[in-house]
Amino acid sequence: MTTQTRRRYVCNLSEKSLEKARQELNEDPETRDQKIDELRAKFAKEKPEVKLPPDDAFLVRFLRNKKFDVQRAYNMLLHYYEVRRKYKEIFVNYQPSLYRHIFETDMLTICPGQDKDGRTVMLFRAGKWDPDRYNIDAIFTACSMIYEKLLEDEELQVNGLVFVDDVEGTSVKQMTQFGPAAAQKSMDLSVNTVPVRFKAVHYIRQPDIFTAMFAVIKPLMSEKLMKRIHFHGKDYGTLHDHVPSSMLPPDFGGQLTNYNSQEWFEELCKEDRKFEEHNQYGFPKAADVLGGVSQGVDPVGGLAGSFRKLET
Repeated sequence: MTTQTRRRYVCNLSEKSLEKARQELNEDPETRDQKIDELRAKFAKEKPEVKLPPDDAFLVRFLRNKKFDVQRAYNMLLHYYEVRRKYKEIFVNYQPSLYRHIFETDMLTICPGQDKDGRTVMLFRAGKWDPDRYNIDAIFTACSMIYEKLLEDEELQVNGLVFVDDVEGTSVKQMTQFGPAAAQKSMDLSVNTVPVRFKAVHYIRQPDIFTAMFAVIKPLMSEKLMKRIHFHGKDYGTLHDHVPSSMLPPDFGGQLTNYNSQEWFEELCKEDRKFEEHNQYGFPKAADVLGGVSQGVDPVGGLAGSFRKLET
Protein backbone atom coordinates (compact mmCIF):
# COMPACT_ATOMS: atom_id res chain seq x y z
CA MET A 1 0.00 0.00 0.00
CA THR A 2 1.43 3.35 -0.99
CA THR A 3 1.98 6.07 1.57
CA GLN A 4 -0.82 8.61 1.51
CA THR A 5 -0.79 12.22 2.57
CA ARG A 6 -2.47 12.85 5.87
CA ARG A 7 -5.77 14.70 5.53
CA ARG A 8 -6.54 17.06 8.38
CA TYR A 9 -9.97 17.10 9.95
CA VAL A 10 -12.47 19.79 8.95
CA CYS A 11 -15.54 20.03 11.18
CA ASN A 12 -18.92 19.87 9.45
CA LEU A 13 -21.12 19.77 12.54
CA SER A 14 -24.07 22.11 12.89
CA GLU A 15 -23.81 24.64 15.71
CA LYS A 16 -26.41 22.69 17.69
CA SER A 17 -24.54 19.41 17.40
CA LEU A 18 -21.20 21.07 18.10
CA GLU A 19 -22.59 22.45 21.33
CA LYS A 20 -23.93 18.99 22.20
CA ALA A 21 -20.49 17.53 21.47
CA ARG A 22 -18.97 20.08 23.83
CA GLN A 23 -21.42 19.27 26.61
CA GLU A 24 -21.67 15.48 26.25
CA LEU A 25 -18.45 14.40 24.53
CA ASN A 26 -15.87 16.86 25.89
CA GLU A 27 -15.14 18.04 22.36
CA ASP A 28 -13.19 21.28 22.27
CA PRO A 29 -12.42 22.75 18.83
CA GLU A 30 -9.35 24.42 20.35
CA THR A 31 -7.76 21.12 21.41
CA ARG A 32 -9.33 18.69 18.92
CA ASP A 33 -6.30 18.60 16.58
CA GLN A 34 -4.01 18.02 19.56
CA LYS A 35 -6.08 14.99 20.60
CA ILE A 36 -5.89 13.59 17.07
CA ASP A 37 -2.11 14.04 17.09
CA GLU A 38 -1.87 12.31 20.47
CA LEU A 39 -3.88 9.34 19.21
CA ARG A 40 -1.71 8.96 16.10
CA ALA A 41 1.44 9.29 18.20
CA LYS A 42 0.23 6.61 20.63
CA PHE A 43 -0.22 4.13 17.79
CA ALA A 44 3.15 5.07 16.32
CA LYS A 45 4.82 4.37 19.66
CA GLU A 46 2.87 1.37 20.96
CA LYS A 47 1.52 -0.34 17.83
CA PRO A 48 3.60 0.85 14.88
CA GLU A 49 2.53 -2.19 12.83
CA VAL A 50 -1.05 -0.86 12.72
CA LYS A 51 -1.59 1.22 9.59
CA LEU A 52 -4.03 4.05 10.25
CA PRO A 53 -6.04 5.74 7.49
CA PRO A 54 -4.72 9.15 6.40
CA ASP A 55 -8.08 10.81 7.16
CA ASP A 56 -8.09 12.42 10.59
CA ALA A 57 -11.90 12.38 10.39
CA PHE A 58 -11.78 8.60 10.89
CA LEU A 59 -9.93 8.99 14.19
CA VAL A 60 -12.37 11.67 15.34
CA ARG A 61 -15.15 9.05 15.31
CA PHE A 62 -13.35 7.10 18.06
CA LEU A 63 -12.39 10.19 20.04
CA ARG A 64 -16.01 11.33 20.08
CA ASN A 65 -17.25 7.91 21.11
CA LYS A 66 -14.85 7.90 24.06
CA LYS A 67 -15.41 11.55 25.00
CA PHE A 68 -11.98 12.61 23.76
CA ASP A 69 -10.16 10.38 26.24
CA VAL A 70 -7.17 9.40 24.10
CA GLN A 71 -6.41 6.18 26.01
CA ARG A 72 -9.98 4.90 25.70
CA ALA A 73 -10.17 5.92 22.04
CA TYR A 74 -6.89 4.07 21.45
CA ASN A 75 -8.28 0.95 23.15
CA MET A 76 -11.43 0.99 21.05
CA LEU A 77 -9.66 1.59 17.75
CA LEU A 78 -7.19 -1.17 18.57
CA HIS A 79 -10.12 -3.52 19.28
CA TYR A 80 -11.71 -2.39 16.01
CA TYR A 81 -8.71 -3.65 14.08
CA GLU A 82 -8.27 -6.76 16.23
CA VAL A 83 -11.85 -7.74 15.41
CA ARG A 84 -11.16 -7.36 11.70
CA ARG A 85 -8.23 -9.71 12.14
CA LYS A 86 -10.08 -12.20 14.35
CA TYR A 87 -13.17 -12.48 12.15
CA LYS A 88 -11.51 -12.54 8.74
CA GLU A 89 -14.54 -14.24 7.21
CA ILE A 90 -16.61 -11.08 7.76
CA PHE A 91 -14.19 -8.83 5.88
CA VAL A 92 -12.78 -11.08 3.15
CA ASN A 93 -15.25 -9.86 0.47
CA TYR A 94 -15.91 -6.44 1.92
CA GLN A 95 -17.81 -4.92 -0.99
CA PRO A 96 -21.37 -3.62 -0.52
CA SER A 97 -22.48 -4.62 -4.02
CA LEU A 98 -21.94 -8.29 -3.10
CA TYR A 99 -24.65 -7.93 -0.44
CA ARG A 100 -27.27 -6.28 -2.61
CA HIS A 101 -29.43 -9.41 -2.29
CA ILE A 102 -29.68 -8.72 1.46
CA PHE A 103 -30.34 -5.00 1.12
CA GLU A 104 -33.12 -5.70 -1.38
CA THR A 105 -35.11 -7.79 1.12
CA ASP A 106 -36.12 -4.77 3.26
CA MET A 107 -34.80 -6.67 6.26
CA LEU A 108 -32.85 -3.51 7.10
CA THR A 109 -34.22 0.01 6.76
CA ILE A 110 -32.67 3.41 7.45
CA CYS A 111 -35.57 5.72 8.31
CA PRO A 112 -35.64 9.19 6.76
CA GLY A 113 -34.78 12.17 8.92
CA GLN A 114 -34.04 12.09 12.63
CA ASP A 115 -36.04 11.96 15.86
CA LYS A 116 -36.46 14.95 18.21
CA ASP A 117 -33.01 14.29 19.68
CA GLY A 118 -31.35 14.25 16.27
CA ARG A 119 -30.87 10.47 16.28
CA THR A 120 -31.02 8.26 13.20
CA VAL A 121 -33.41 5.29 13.36
CA MET A 122 -32.59 1.89 11.87
CA LEU A 123 -35.12 -0.95 11.52
CA PHE A 124 -34.58 -4.70 11.45
CA ARG A 125 -37.18 -7.29 10.41
CA ALA A 126 -36.22 -10.78 11.61
CA GLY A 127 -38.91 -12.40 9.50
CA LYS A 128 -37.15 -11.25 6.32
CA TRP A 129 -34.07 -13.35 7.05
CA ASP A 130 -34.13 -16.69 5.27
CA PRO A 131 -31.22 -18.72 6.72
CA ASP A 132 -31.50 -21.13 3.80
CA ARG A 133 -30.40 -18.33 1.44
CA TYR A 134 -27.58 -16.79 3.49
CA ASN A 135 -26.06 -17.31 6.91
CA ILE A 136 -25.77 -14.99 9.86
CA ASP A 137 -22.22 -13.94 8.90
CA ALA A 138 -23.64 -12.34 5.74
CA ILE A 139 -25.95 -10.25 7.94
CA PHE A 140 -23.03 -9.29 10.18
CA THR A 141 -21.05 -8.13 7.14
CA ALA A 142 -23.99 -6.17 5.73
CA CYS A 143 -24.55 -4.45 9.08
CA SER A 144 -20.84 -3.65 9.41
CA MET A 145 -20.89 -1.85 6.08
CA ILE A 146 -24.07 0.02 7.05
CA TYR A 147 -22.38 1.26 10.25
CA GLU A 148 -19.36 2.46 8.28
CA LYS A 149 -21.60 4.36 5.87
CA LEU A 150 -23.73 5.86 8.63
CA LEU A 151 -20.63 7.05 10.47
CA GLU A 152 -19.72 9.30 7.56
CA ASP A 153 -22.47 11.55 8.95
CA GLU A 154 -20.94 13.64 11.73
CA GLU A 155 -24.36 14.51 13.10
CA LEU A 156 -24.94 10.80 13.73
CA GLN A 157 -21.55 10.49 15.46
CA VAL A 158 -22.74 13.02 18.01
CA ASN A 159 -26.47 12.29 18.27
CA GLY A 160 -26.40 8.51 17.94
CA LEU A 161 -28.41 5.64 16.51
CA VAL A 162 -31.68 4.01 17.61
CA PHE A 163 -32.61 0.43 16.65
CA VAL A 164 -36.15 -0.87 16.33
CA ASP A 165 -36.19 -4.64 15.86
CA ASP A 166 -39.34 -6.43 14.74
CA VAL A 167 -38.53 -9.96 15.88
CA GLU A 168 -41.79 -11.58 14.82
CA GLY A 169 -40.88 -14.48 12.55
CA THR A 170 -37.79 -15.48 14.53
CA SER A 171 -37.40 -19.16 13.70
CA VAL A 172 -35.73 -22.29 15.00
CA LYS A 173 -33.46 -22.26 11.93
CA GLN A 174 -32.34 -18.76 12.86
CA MET A 175 -31.79 -19.87 16.45
CA THR A 176 -29.42 -22.66 15.36
CA GLN A 177 -27.10 -19.99 13.89
CA PHE A 178 -27.26 -17.67 16.89
CA GLY A 179 -25.41 -19.57 19.58
CA PRO A 180 -22.94 -18.12 22.14
CA ALA A 181 -20.12 -17.75 19.57
CA ALA A 182 -22.35 -15.83 17.15
CA ALA A 183 -23.67 -13.68 20.00
CA GLN A 184 -20.11 -12.73 20.99
CA LYS A 185 -19.27 -12.03 17.37
CA SER A 186 -22.35 -9.81 17.09
CA MET A 187 -21.26 -7.74 20.09
CA ASP A 188 -17.65 -7.56 18.90
CA LEU A 189 -18.77 -6.29 15.50
CA SER A 190 -21.04 -3.63 16.95
CA VAL A 191 -21.10 -2.04 20.40
CA ASN A 192 -17.65 -3.29 21.44
CA THR A 193 -15.73 -1.76 18.55
CA VAL A 194 -17.90 0.40 16.28
CA PRO A 195 -17.83 4.09 17.31
CA VAL A 196 -21.60 4.54 17.05
CA ARG A 197 -23.47 5.90 20.03
CA PHE A 198 -26.09 3.16 20.39
CA LYS A 199 -28.73 5.18 22.21
CA ALA A 200 -31.63 2.71 22.36
CA VAL A 201 -32.81 -0.69 21.15
CA HIS A 202 -36.55 -1.36 20.89
CA TYR A 203 -37.99 -4.84 20.35
CA ILE A 204 -41.52 -5.34 19.08
CA ARG A 205 -43.74 -8.39 18.49
CA GLN A 206 -41.47 -10.78 20.40
CA PRO A 207 -42.43 -14.47 19.94
CA ASP A 208 -41.75 -16.96 22.74
CA ILE A 209 -38.67 -18.28 20.94
CA PHE A 210 -37.09 -14.82 21.08
CA THR A 211 -36.78 -15.11 24.87
CA ALA A 212 -34.34 -17.98 24.39
CA MET A 213 -32.39 -16.08 21.72
CA PHE A 214 -32.11 -12.95 23.86
CA ALA A 215 -30.92 -15.03 26.81
CA VAL A 216 -27.84 -15.95 24.75
CA ILE A 217 -26.73 -12.35 24.20
CA LYS A 218 -27.90 -10.74 27.45
CA PRO A 219 -24.85 -11.80 29.54
CA LEU A 220 -22.59 -10.06 27.01
CA MET A 221 -24.29 -6.69 27.40
CA SER A 222 -23.08 -3.98 29.72
CA GLU A 223 -25.39 -2.60 32.40
CA LYS A 224 -25.42 0.69 30.52
CA LEU A 225 -26.64 -0.97 27.32
CA MET A 226 -29.25 -3.04 29.16
CA LYS A 227 -30.81 0.16 30.48
CA ARG A 228 -31.31 1.29 26.88
CA ILE A 229 -33.24 -1.81 25.82
CA HIS A 230 -37.05 -1.68 25.66
CA PHE A 231 -39.58 -4.44 24.99
CA HIS A 232 -42.94 -3.41 23.56
CA GLY A 233 -44.63 -6.55 22.31
CA LYS A 234 -47.55 -5.46 20.14
CA ASP A 235 -48.03 -2.17 22.00
CA TYR A 236 -47.00 0.33 19.33
CA GLY A 237 -48.10 3.18 21.58
CA THR A 238 -45.20 2.64 23.98
CA LEU A 239 -42.82 2.40 21.01
CA HIS A 240 -44.11 5.70 19.66
CA ASP A 241 -43.40 7.32 23.02
CA HIS A 242 -39.75 6.90 22.04
CA VAL A 243 -39.77 6.90 18.22
CA PRO A 244 -42.32 9.11 16.42
CA SER A 245 -44.84 7.23 14.28
CA SER A 246 -44.15 9.72 11.48
CA MET A 247 -40.71 8.10 11.04
CA LEU A 248 -41.98 4.51 11.01
CA PRO A 249 -43.66 2.40 8.30
CA PRO A 250 -47.09 0.79 8.84
CA ASP A 251 -45.66 -2.60 9.94
CA PHE A 252 -44.12 -0.71 12.88
CA GLY A 253 -47.43 1.00 13.61
CA GLY A 254 -46.28 4.13 11.80
CA GLN A 255 -47.54 6.60 9.24
CA LEU A 256 -44.64 6.43 6.77
CA THR A 257 -46.08 4.92 3.62
CA ASN A 258 -44.44 4.06 0.29
CA TYR A 259 -40.93 4.27 1.72
CA ASN A 260 -37.96 1.95 1.68
CA SER A 261 -34.21 2.44 1.89
CA GLN A 262 -33.34 1.18 -1.58
CA GLU A 263 -32.03 4.56 -2.74
CA TRP A 264 -29.76 4.72 0.32
CA PHE A 265 -28.54 1.17 -0.26
CA GLU A 266 -27.95 1.80 -3.96
CA GLU A 267 -25.58 4.61 -3.00
CA LEU A 268 -23.85 2.26 -0.57
CA CYS A 269 -23.45 -0.39 -3.30
CA LYS A 270 -21.57 2.13 -5.46
CA GLU A 271 -18.77 2.38 -2.89
CA ASP A 272 -16.98 -0.94 -3.34
CA ARG A 273 -13.65 0.75 -4.01
CA LYS A 274 -13.91 2.87 -0.86
CA PHE A 275 -14.60 -0.21 1.29
CA GLU A 276 -11.79 -2.19 -0.33
CA GLU A 277 -9.38 0.65 0.37
CA HIS A 278 -10.55 0.95 3.97
CA ASN A 279 -9.98 -2.77 4.41
CA GLN A 280 -6.25 -2.31 3.71
CA TYR A 281 -5.66 -0.54 7.02
CA GLY A 282 -5.09 -2.06 10.43
CA PHE A 283 -2.81 -4.98 11.24
CA PRO A 284 -0.66 -6.38 8.43
CA LYS A 285 -1.86 -9.65 6.97
CA ALA A 286 -0.07 -12.73 8.29
CA ALA A 287 1.00 -13.69 4.77
CA ASP A 288 2.64 -10.29 4.29
CA VAL A 289 4.61 -10.54 7.53
CA LEU A 290 5.70 -14.12 6.83
CA GLY A 291 6.95 -13.43 3.34
CA GLY A 292 3.73 -14.43 1.61
CA VAL A 293 3.47 -17.91 3.13
CA SER A 294 0.74 -18.41 5.68
CA GLN A 295 1.77 -20.67 8.57
CA GLY A 296 -1.59 -20.58 10.33
CA VAL A 297 -0.14 -18.37 13.05
CA ASP A 298 -0.79 -14.68 13.49
CA PRO A 299 2.71 -13.20 14.04
CA VAL A 300 1.44 -10.17 15.92
CA GLY A 301 -0.56 -12.17 18.41
CA GLY A 302 -4.23 -12.81 18.96
CA LEU A 303 -6.78 -11.15 21.14
CA ALA A 304 -5.81 -11.16 24.79
CA GLY A 305 -8.82 -12.85 26.35
CA SER A 306 -12.42 -11.97 25.68
CA PHE A 307 -13.59 -8.50 24.78
CA ARG A 308 -14.53 -6.25 27.61
CA LYS A 309 -17.98 -4.74 27.78
CA LEU A 310 -16.99 -1.39 26.42
CA GLU A 311 -19.11 1.67 27.13
CA THR A 312 -21.34 2.91 24.34
